[in-house]
This record gives sequence, structure tokens and C-alpha cells, in this order.
Amino acid sequence: MLRRDNFAIPRILVVVLIPETPEDWLTQSETKLCIRGCGYWISLRGKPKTPNTNAVTVPIPRTHQFTVAALQSIMERISQGVQP
Repeated sequence: MLRRDNFAIPRILVVVLIPETPEDWLTQSETKLCIRGCGYWISLRGKPKTPNTNAVTVPIPRTHQFTVAALQSIMERISQGVQP
């Protein structure tokens, strides 16, 4: 349901690629939580419907890294009425 156009709150899909070994996913201490990997985002708003109901492959450009700057940009555009 991420591709519909009539959501009151805009939605994006974020996929996080993590290391294969679970022990390498994160490190934690009292002062930090570090998650290893990289997130990528895409808006499916307005994308065509697919007949496949079990699994759908969604291509996400490598340029769509889900960074602090990317999130700030997405939120700024939303505040100006521009959907992601």
C-alpha cells in the first residue's frame, strides 16, 4: 500500500543493506549505538500496479541514500507541499 496517492501522510520505502554476519550488524555501548550498513529510499507514489501479490522487486537508485541530509530534504519538500 505504499504506492497509493491519497495518503494524508507521505510514505517512502527505506531498505537497509546490512552485513551478512549478524555480529557485524551493530556495536553498542553506553555512549553509542552504531548500526552498520546503508539505507536507500524511494517513493512508490504513483507507480503502476503490479499483478504480483507475493513479492515485488523494487529498483532503488544507489543515489537515493537515506542520509540525514536526504531526510531533511524530503521533509523540507513535504513542508512545501511537494510529495516525495
